Amino acid sequence: MKTAIIVATYNRPALVDRMLTSLGKCAFPDHEDVEILVVENGKRAGTEEVCARHPIGGRTRYMFVGGSGKSNALNVAIRTCDADFIVFFDDDLTFTRDIVVEYVSAARRYGPRHFFGGPLTADAEVPCPPHLVPYLPSSSIGWSLGDEEQEVDRALGPTFFGANWGAFKSDILQAGAFSEEIGISPVPLSSVGEETELQRALLKDGNRAIYLPKALIHHLVRANCYTLQWVRERRARHGVTYYHVDHKGNPGARELFGIPVWVLRSLCQEYAKRLVAALTFASIEKRTTIVMRISYLKGIVHGALTDRREQRLGLPSGEQSATTS
Repeated sequence: MKTAIIVATYNRPALVDRMLTSLGKCAFPDHEDVEILVVENGKRAGTEEVCARHPIGGRTRYMFVGGSGKSNALNVAIRTCDADFIVFFDDDLTFTRDIVVEYVSAARRYGPRHFFGGPLTADAEVPCPPHLVPYLPSSSIGWSLGDEEQEVDRALGPTFFGANWGAFKSDILQAGAFSEEIGISPVPLSSVGEETELQRALLKDGNRAIYLPKALIHHLVRANCYTLQWVRERRARHGVTYYHVDHKGNPGARELFGIPVWVLRSLCQEYAKRLVAALTFASIEKRTTIVMRISYLKGIVHGALTDRREQRLGLPSGEQSATTS
């Protein structure tokens, strides 16, 4: 069985260097073919040279995808590699020593029609203000299902952190791979959740999710991730994702200039609440809740207006090429 570890990156060579340094200290299973594929998208920013400094036993390979967008870069890498099993990591991680062994062992034991994920520890540069904690993603606060290997209840839906999971290539392709309509890209307020959507598709296709407690990663959380501005933007990105994934899948919803009517109504209500909260000196927790709700709704509006503009201009999705070295 051949395994590929795929890491998508955009303009962050210093973090790739840190990540590969950590990955180079990991144990690799004996008699197994494991490739590390670093996929740089958008523009060349020195990542190729970083990969050359970290061959990790000749396993590291660099790929450049000319177009932007994480989902597109991942799909190019998936279709290009000849691996049977694929593990997805991000460029801002460090690893426990046996993480690769854990993934490869689980893939061998369970086989296709299963996908896997592990826990996350957040390595934060500064403490997080308590009133922001409820609105932070698991990548910023940590996540775990405990110390026992287990199948995740299908009713819970996809729960694995997008930077620490793996699946068989055949199952990924059968589920449609990553949706290129959503996912992180350089454009303002790009959507999020491309990994979640793929995991949903895998579950819908009959695959089973297995939690691996020893497949632990450490995720770097910068100080700016614990600011109101960052969290508001994150909530807005979730709103954009909602528009593309949920609203567009409901063609019967009422719209005004492409914007769901309920969103416009809710925005008016939340702005009124914000005014009242300011006049009554409401708690920071209450004011933060209102701000987050407004940010989410504005994200939906942004998604709707962007989609409407692209339709009006007749913008094509565009084919993006990839080169490898």
